[in-house]
Amino acid sequence: MIACSLMLAAALATPPVAGAVMPGGERVEWARGEEPVVLALPQRGEGWQRLSERLTGSARHINALRQANPRMAAPLRDVRVRVPWRILRGDIQVAAVKALFPGTRRTDFGWEHRVTAPWPGGAESWLEIASLWCGNPASYQAIRAVNQDLGLVLQAGDIIDIPAEMLVTPFRRAEVEGRARPRHVPAVTPLPPPATATPLPTARATSAPPTPVGGPSERPTRPRPPPGSPLEYRNGEAIYRLSPGEALYSAVVVRFTGRLLAVDVNALAAELARRSGIVDVTSIPVGFPIRIPFEYLLPEYLPLDHPQRQVWEREQAEVAAITRAIRAANLEGIHIILDAGHGGADPGAIVDGVWESTYAFDVMSRLKRVLERETRATVWVTIQDTRYRGGPPDRDRLPDGRSQRLLVDPPYDLRNSSVGAHLRWILANSLLRRLEQNGINSERVAFVSIHADSLHPSVRGLMVYVPGRAQRQAQSPAPLGLPDVREVRELTPVSFPAAFRARSEALSTQLANALVNQARQYDVPVHPYEPVRGSVIRGRRRWTPAVLRFNRLPTAVLVEVCNLNNPEDRAQLLTWQFRERLALALAAGLAEGFSR
Repeated sequence: MIACSLMLAAALATPPVAGAVMPGGERVEWARGEEPVVLALPQRGEGWQRLSERLTGSARHINALRQANPRMAAPLRDVRVRVPWRILRGDIQVAAVKALFPGTRRTDFGWEHRVTAPWPGGAESWLEIASLWCGNPASYQAIRAVNQDLGLVLQAGDIIDIPAEMLVTPFRRAEVEGRARPRHVPAVTPLPPPATATPLPTARATSAPPTPVGGPSERPTRPRPPPGSPLEYRNGEAIYRLSPGEALYSAVVVRFTGRLLAVDVNALAAELARRSGIVDVTSIPVGFPIRIPFEYLLPEYLPLDHPQRQVWEREQAEVAAITRAIRAANLEGIHIILDAGHGGADPGAIVDGVWESTYAFDVMSRLKRVLERETRATVWVTIQDTRYRGGPPDRDRLPDGRSQRLLVDPPYDLRNSSVGAHLRWILANSLLRRLEQNGINSERVAFVSIHADSLHPSVRGLMVYVPGRAQRQAQSPAPLGLPDVREVRELTPVSFPAAFRARSEALSTQLANALVNQARQYDVPVHPYEPVRGSVIRGRRRWTPAVLRFNRLPTAVLVEVCNLNNPEDRAQLLTWQFRERLALALAAGLAEGFSR
């Protein structure tokens, strides 16, 4: 018997590693999200002191070398020693970078880096380049100012110039290998807001009823499993056998049924344990069969011949066949409507004193700043905080307050959470209508709502919700109790034809996948199972937040930046550096979503 961990960390994927052999035979490896490391073979008769002197330039790094190689009592001639980047000799750092990035060189201007995309899934980011060459990720802004012809999302083959005065000492002292290429750097000026007959909000730009999911009938014969499926099927049930370190909560309930809310995960785990004959869910033998009725499975885990599985596959094929007709380099000509969930009298989720509304608004404000500073997008916001002056503060713990208000006309102080949820989609649709009146194609407009979730503690990472076609609903009269604001008075019935629902799901999913891809590249934790979803599952019911369900924008996403109930997620959100990294990742995801 083994004790199964209740945390999801074991399920997270290992970060991709880039590697290269250096001229002296050493090997450099760079795991994404970490510092590079050099693996070197000790020479004959070399102990820790001589090894430290040769590779780090000083004997004072002996303890750091030993800590980096805890299973090695003494250097062995045929076993490589890990040398952390921060203690490496400067000339070895330079050689390692040139091995990792062929074509990169020292010029009379500074350093010329050729983007090579050494990891699967995309090119190195501005933050990673600034961290490696300048020793400080915040230097990316100054590097971008020199390379304004490049977008926020880099592509393999892009050439980046890094001024000499910004380089850390080893790269600044490296031998000059040639003259820098001529640079043509156009000035980037923000696009003016479109002229409108009725002014848009001055702050340049939200958060739901269920649909039952029916269960399939049981089949007496054993159905065919999908290729590579970890499940077996018999008598209307799926069978999953636990691997070492897996828990019933995360490895089964979260993964195969899509339940995320703590009460749902715990309740279903208890039911599956009862069905499977498990007495203690914290101590389950490796390989023990867990029985999961078909009615609880996500459609992608059902047998190939199951009707719900076949409907899901047809919908997935339809979504995959729809492509975005608009391509915009660095978001040129794209309008982004930003929203932060909750606010005012509604703080959203509160966990250990952390208010969702406070930190969602901070991330949204940082994303607005990044987009306006680093891209050519026009940015609108649905919400403002009267306390914010001069942008989001660089402080970890933020003071909570109820000073947010929605930028309808006149502004609404968010006294009621239900009213606030409905006013968001009404405002978004109103903004879209006025943009369309000024000749803006609706597919050049995207809606992004920022939230922080409150789920089972084993769940970790960013997730993105899109408007799934099954949950998209027409809207006729305005919901009761809405304030007398211009957007409500102008509200007209909204309907969503089948073709629009399919296209909107496809375009929103494409953007959501780009956001997830860039989150991983910026070392932002991502939910390991289905990070992009078309509906929220609560118990046996599915629903989509109103801000997506009634939204007329073809491209609309709701981003849950983390799970406040997960201690690691919550601790990260309480640092302003992580929130800034989140904003950069989301901006890069938007740029990727509209450029490919």
